[in-house]
Amino acid sequence: MTTTVERINISAQTVREAQAPAQHGTSLVLRDAAGHDVALPAEVQRTLLRALSAIAEHGSVNIAQTPEELTSTVAADLLGVSRPTLLRWAREGMIDSFKVGSHARFRRTDVLRLREEREAQRRTAFQKLRELDAGNDFEFFAD
Repeated sequence: MTTTVERINISAQTVREAQAPAQHGTSLVLRDAAGHDVALPAEVQRTLLRALSAIAEHGSVNIAQTPEELTSTVAADLLGVSRPTLLRWAREGMIDSFKVGSHARFRRTDVLRLREEREAQRRTAFQKLRELDAGNDFEFFAD
């Protein structure tokens, strides 16, 4: 059996054009066969925009369903940290975990929530750094 993989190339410019309206409070819609517009839920819009960004940046994207229970290896990969770091965070109470036998498991919702929190913290820190840069005579970042 042969699996056909369809490759879609999207430029960074196309991603910027798609993201611009979404960042200004507008929403993405689908038009059904009868010509009616159907607004996509916010989470679907975010997922599509992230997929577009990933395609433009990396050339490809995988969209898959994540199981409800995750191993420490999978959870660490989703968070972009090492497995020992994730297990330390669990011991410190930064993320909930539970045991299956002697193995730590993590709930998908907890892992995705922590990932979103960490992304928000990084964005806030970067914005503060840019504000600091704007208030000084030297530049950390050239626009």
